[in-house]
Amino acid sequence: MNYIISYDIADDKIRLKLFKILKDYGTHVQFSVFEASLNKKQFNKMFQEINSVKINKSTDSIVIYKLNKLTINNKLVIGCFSGDKNKPCYVI
Repeated sequence: MNYIISYDIADDKIRLKLFKILKDYGTHVQFSVFEASLNKKQFNKMFQEINSVKINKSTDSIVIYKLNKLTINNKLVIGCFSGDKNKPCYVI
């Protein structure tokens, strides 16, 4: 299954901790956004690790979007897309 994980975390140390977890599971596509293709076991492990990060739940957020194969392959990108290092960057 494919996922988009986005986060908005004020504290630099907590944000870096989450970043380090997510980079082991997916592709960093924007400052606070990752794409990941995970099986159920991988997702559950990632979710446990994410859930262990002590965010301030009154100000911070982590959002996980579950996508199907059609959706993930149907994205539109304007500007440079850091999710694919092998393709040149075109600005529309």
